[in-house]
Amino acid sequence: MEVRRFAIVGTGLLLITGFAGAVSAADLPERNWTKAPPLVTPAYNWSGFYAGVNVGGGWYDGGNITSSSNITSLIAPDNIVRIPVSDSSQSGVTAGGLLGYNYQLGKVVLGVEADFNYADLNSSRGGSTVVTFFHSPTESFNFQTTSKIDWFGTVRGRIGFVPAERLLIYGTGGLAYGEVKTHIANSEVFSNGFSRLWLGDNSDVRVGWAAGGGLEYAFTNNWTLRGEYLYVDLGSSGVTATFQGADPLQSQIRYNASRENRFSVARAALSYKF
Repeated sequence: MEVRRFAIVGTGLLLITGFAGAVSAADLPERNWTKAPPLVTPAYNWSGFYAGVNVGGGWYDGGNITSSSNITSLIAPDNIVRIPVSDSSQSGVTAGGLLGYNYQLGKVVLGVEADFNYADLNSSRGGSTVVTFFHSPTESFNFQTTSKIDWFGTVRGRIGFVPAERLLIYGTGGLAYGEVKTHIANSEVFSNGFSRLWLGDNSDVRVGWAAGGGLEYAFTNNWTLRGEYLYVDLGSSGVTATFQGADPLQSQIRYNASRENRFSVARAALSYKF
């Protein structure tokens, strides 16, 4: 009888406790569930040091080639043969390395870059003519001057705009330098086997300027690929040809040539951003 009474009392207490808990839960405000914010990838930033390699092509732009001689002061003008000349520009490969630094301010990127490049660029002017003098053997006159650039480098500033997160459109300009080799050869060859030859060579490092622009795209956080155009002006180089012999009159004759060394470069570059 006592056990039954305790069971009835315990059951009643459980019911009362459950009812009170339900009433308390009903009085609580409804809980609002919110989703966690999505992960946001940090925007790409162009700031930092970088290094890379480039490869492309270059070509002379047909800058002026001038030639002269003191022959008119030594030989009567009526005895001077005029040689028709033609110009020839040769395109070639350029390849090298680059090092630079960028600093991004909003959508503007400021930077400085230096590069050093191998080049295979040639430009020449030449011509020949054959003359038959009265009671004299046939004579062939030949003239050739060549300019060659084996290497060049630049130190340039860059300023660019970021229209999209990983795309950079930029302009660039600054100092350029390079070695220019100039050669001149003037010859006279007679049908009787007699010949005369004037030769001259000069090689020096010229300093000038470069300007251009390009597009660069960051296809990963560290690697970028660009296409670039540069116009380079290394100023003028000259050379004088002297007679290769002992004839006292011919030894006084000098032939001079001067070349404006201007060329264009179109290239691609792959860079690693540190």
